[in-house]
Amino acid sequence: MSTTVSTDFRSLDELYGFLARHSARAGWEGRAPGARQGPGAFRPGHWDYSELFPALEAAGRLVDTELAERRNFVLINPANASHVGTSSTLIAAYQMILPDERARSHRHTANALRFILDTKPGVYTTVDGLPYPMLPNDVVLTPGWCWHGHANESGASAYWIDVLDVPLTMTLDAMIFEPYPEGYEPAGDGALNPAFIYSWSETEAALAKAAPAADGFFAREIALNAYRFPTFELSMGALDPGKATTILKTTANNIYCVAQGSGRSTIGDDTFAWARGDIFVAPANLPHEHVSDKGAVLFRVTDAPLLRSIAWLR
Repeated sequence: MSTTVSTDFRSLDELYGFLARHSARAGWEGRAPGARQGPGAFRPGHWDYSELFPALEAAGRLVDTELAERRNFVLINPANASHVGTSSTLIAAYQMILPDERARSHRHTANALRFILDTKPGVYTTVDGLPYPMLPNDVVLTPGWCWHGHANESGASAYWIDVLDVPLTMTLDAMIFEPYPEGYEPAGDGALNPAFIYSWSETEAALAKAAPAADGFFAREIALNAYRFPTFELSMGALDPGKATTILKTTANNIYCVAQGSGRSTIGDDTFAWARGDIFVAPANLPHEHVSDKGAVLFRVTDAPLLRSIAWLR
């Protein structure tokens, strides 16, 4: 033990000052001032696609691919502006790409997916050199460390939603990013991996035939689990007209993208009206429910498998 530092502390203030100078703090004081973790650190949030759409179009005019690796708007939780995430573990973003444009290829440890909003045939994501088409309401996966880039050969601007586990990756100091050496990975020939794409035509048909959901949260729900991410899982859920879901309270975070229809959700003490293309988040431990007067379909991304793997899912 060092004897060069006086331990004759005459007050708690002196003790606290000593700890601060040595990058330590008393655990009995609770969280540090300004810390945003635990209950209340993340709140419900809703982002209106129709309101953000003009800004996406403006970004197309004002931001070129030399300035931005991706022309996207990251959705930051309204209660935690200093945090990188839409929730504690997941982040959502709106992205757009202009006609005849390519977004450079790269790869990273974080897992990602694309939920497609408005595109024409000719838009695709390359995943490890293979072109996966991006049509409205399709879901395209880019698992961690897969090379991926985007291309638009459709003649019209393209818009979609990204969801990634970036906040979790950064919390664990596990984010590794690598640009593709030649800038853009060309799209080659070969059979697409069916686990990396869910076409809306097939998803819609499967959802229409699905049995009633056992838990009553959705009228019908199908898992999109041909590829299983370790940190989040995907599903598509249908709401019957005028019938509210049961109330869900869970330790998992849930991000919702509106695939079809309109409705409203109550999350904690907040109620949001939503329509196609909107995004909203139900952070962990906040009870939430949905209702649609005319019926709707919601795409859900939840970090439940991460919590399940460490026995924290409730």
